[in-house]
Parts: sequence; C-alpha cells; structure tokens
Amino acid sequence: MPRRREYDRASIDDLFRANHGVVKRSDLLVAGMPNPTITRWCGVRGRWQRVLPGVVLGHRGTPTTTERRRAALVYAGRGARISGVHALDLHAALTAPLTPGEKVFVVVPQDRHRTSADFCVVERSERDPGRTERQGFPVTSAARACADAVRGHDLSADDVRELMSSVLRHERCSLRQLEREVLGGPTQRSGPARAALQELGAGVRSAAEAKAFHLVSSSDLPQPLWNRPVVVGGRWLGEADAFWPDLGVVLEIDSMLWHLGARALRRTQAKARRYAAAGLTLITIAPSDLLADPRGFLETLRSALAIATARRIG
Repeated sequence: MPRRREYDRASIDDLFRANHGVVKRSDLLVAGMPNPTITRWCGVRGRWQRVLPGVVLGHRGTPTTTERRRAALVYAGRGARISGVHALDLHAALTAPLTPGEKVFVVVPQDRHRTSADFCVVERSERDPGRTERQGFPVTSAARACADAVRGHDLSADDVRELMSSVLRHERCSLRQLEREVLGGPTQRSGPARAALQELGAGVRSAAEAKAFHLVSSSDLPQPLWNRPVVVGGRWLGEADAFWPDLGVVLEIDSMLWHLGARALRRTQAKARRYAAAGLTLITIAPSDLLADPRGFLETLRSALAIATARRIG
C-alpha cells in the first residue's frame, strides 16, 4: 500500500492566511500537498471548496464578495484588473448596493489566454485599463469600469443612463473621460451608452432628468438652462436641474437618494430658502412621479411658467 506524502499543515494554513483565504491549486502542490489530498479536501465532506478552475477557497461557506473578487483575480492571473460594477463599487461610485451574486468582470492583457468561468467574466483587451488600486484590489479607472459595466450587462436605456450619471455625480471621472472609454471600446452592445452620452453632454444627470429634458425640449414651452448655476443679482444660489432665468423659475428633480442623512436634507432645505428669498419659483418633483406621469409633469410646469410669465409682464 503506497504511503501518503507528508506535508506541513502549518505551512498550508500560512499560505491561506497570506492570500486572504484564496489559493491557487498549483501553489498547494508546490507547498507539498498531494493532488489527491487537495481533491479530497475540496470534496463534499472536505474543509475547502473549488470556487473557480484551479482556485481553492479555504472554507466551505458561501464566498463573500471580497473572496469572489480575490478568486477572480487569482484565476485570471498576471495583469488582471477588476472592472465593471465591482470596480465601480470599489471606487465608491454606485448609488445603490451591489446586487448579491453579481459576476466579477476582469480585464486581462491581450496576450493572456483565459476564458470566463462561473462568476468570473474575463475580457482580453489591448487598451490600457488604467493603473489604480482601491481597497486593496487592482481595478480599472472609474471611466473604464463604467464603460465595461454598461456594455457587459443587459440593461435598459434608463439603467445605463442611471449608472453613467451615478459615476459623474460621485465625481469619479469626467464626462470627457467617460466618453473616451465608451467610444474607444468595442461597439457591440454600446448603443445605449452612446445615446446616454449625448444626453449627458447636454447636462442631463439621471433617467428622470433625461425624461424631463426630452419632454421640455420637444414641447412649445420656453427652454431652460439644464444643470447650470442659479445666479441672481450676482449671487450664486445653487445648482438647478433646470432654470428659466428670464422667468425666475427653478426645477429640481429630487430623489430620496440625495436626502439620505440629515446633513444632505439640510443642504437641500437651505437651497430652497435661498431660492425663495431671491423671489424664485421652485418646482420640485420626485423622479418616480415624473416617470409615472409625464403628462401631469408637463401640465404643472406649463401652469407655473404661465404664472411666472404673467407676473413678469404685469
């Protein structure tokens, strides 16, 4: 009967600790652990689990988001960088939590031959993904991550617009940088992103703002300035979603996302007081209400602008 190969269990434990619980199978072999033992320990009754081809997680529980990211990088190998929504999450550029189980998108150099597997989506690229590190992970630039995210998912036009505007609202990149990544990347499935760029270039920063932009621009209403500073008498009062300076009317499309926390709410209230003190008419509407009843929004806006026009003439 063949004797089992001896190996140093303490060294194996140290290997897992040094690599945050995610280890390449080949490294276990180099450390002296026999292949059959690794297979047994990754089996149904073992201590570990195989999470990706050639990648071992040092426990049997559900992998955390952090462990999935580490496993994807280990699997993708040399030069791999996280991109897509996981990179945006690491850049702190998302307004909503990451979806549980979201696949990890990684970019590897063109000469790196690796296919996608399970929760790891691999894309070879000749373009420089940027050299950035966030929370201990190598990631692409925020602009590149956003371009990959909107192209790599089956998203609606509104979802694409929201994701791109989220990155801009968090000031993780400029519109020019985002445009460069979207237009410089693959054309496949990039149509919604290219359309959103045109709206963002006009100053639109959300799906609701885009809807308002299309409604107002295609109507016979006076056209406002979009996402411009509100200045009255040389005094800056705030940034408005839409502003009719000749009529003294301001439109704010307010989402609860902007008001999570007392400090943000106080800022919004202070801006409303400044508008009122300057004699401006402030119209506020929730994004959900605008999208659910665009006709009602237009009628409300029409009435407010008519009253403001009459007041100015009078």
